[in-house]
Amino acid sequence: MWNITKEAKGKFSRCNLLPIHESDHDWEIVLREAEEEGEDIIAALKADLLEVKEELLQILPDCFIPYVENGTLNQPTLPKTIRENYLQWMREADREFEQVLDAAHENTAHAVRSLPAAVQEVFNESLHDSIIERIEREGDTLHLYINTESGFQTKSMIHFTFRQIRAEDTDDPIQVGQWLVYNELQKTGDSFHFRVLFDSPEAEWTITMKHLDAEYFYRPCLYTVLQDEGKMEETSFSEFLAQLNPEHDYWFITPHVTCAIKELSENIVIENGNIEWAQNKMVVTVGKACFTYALDAYNPIEFIYTNVYEDPYAHQNEPVAMDELEQAALSDDIELQVRAWNTMYTNPKELADIINCVLYKMEITEENEMIRTVYVNHFYKEGILTESIIEKYHTIID
Repeated sequence: MWNITKEAKGKFSRCNLLPIHESDHDWEIVLREAEEEGEDIIAALKADLLEVKEELLQILPDCFIPYVENGTLNQPTLPKTIRENYLQWMREADREFEQVLDAAHENTAHAVRSLPAAVQEVFNESLHDSIIERIEREGDTLHLYINTESGFQTKSMIHFTFRQIRAEDTDDPIQVGQWLVYNELQKTGDSFHFRVLFDSPEAEWTITMKHLDAEYFYRPCLYTVLQDEGKMEETSFSEFLAQLNPEHDYWFITPHVTCAIKELSENIVIENGNIEWAQNKMVVTVGKACFTYALDAYNPIEFIYTNVYEDPYAHQNEPVAMDELEQAALSDDIELQVRAWNTMYTNPKELADIINCVLYKMEITEENEMIRTVYVNHFYKEGILTESIIEKYHTIID
């Protein structure tokens, strides 16, 4: 029996079709900001409700139906008791789906213990929001290449190999470009069963096989730095290769081929193939297969991977001395700020006095919204915030 199903995901999604503001204070802020910006918030909310009305009526308890019909379910005029009941109904739906995900995680954790270490390493991190990049089939073997850069993995590319496939079922054939949303792994006897819910297009895919293997690759840390600093386009392929760590192994991975790199040079040498450059295109030949990539559509830097993970921002985890923390956290030096906040995040109880002092002095701006939301909630859960600080930041505390 599967926990992850389209039905469970659909119910969760429908229960969250129409979020509403949770308190009178929230409404005061929303209405004030709308007035300042000249926005007709009431009309906008009516349009939001109308857009999801038909779906809502299919799932809402009867007690909320009148407020859908009269258009007040997401309006500030909704009676407070109804608002609280509706929010409680949404929270219960969230908890129910969290239980589904927890059960799926338990099944996966149990099944993965019987699989190779590389597969266990892959499942140690979430596959959520990964994208299918390549699908290859050979008899009863399926190769599935998953790009995880848009998700929550430190890995950038995962190559799953499903061997001795015994069954495969889907309501819509899997295809390149689909997003992985939720997954669950189970084991029965000598078989493994892998269920995935995909999006764009939506599909529920289940595969049963005797063997599951995986290999994974990382982006060189230089790639991440160039990407984050917006310098990728101005960096040539040869400049990029010249800055890579020569002690690491590298792979050349395109939408069609995966080859170990034998030599890093301007004329890069790949195993069992070759690369040629001509008239704004790159031609990759592997065996008898030949693939052409237009350089205005593909940056060859994106094809370089390694099997060594390097944290490009490891230096930001270097702790700041206690007597320098307050000044660092409030400084204009972004890197120093990050180090200071990371230091406080890691040692909240020991640094409680400094944390409260920093939060008291910190000016609330749009620029520090992320810091405020993430860190304040963390410190609140640690129970180290003073009453005055809780009051100052009460609008962002969960």
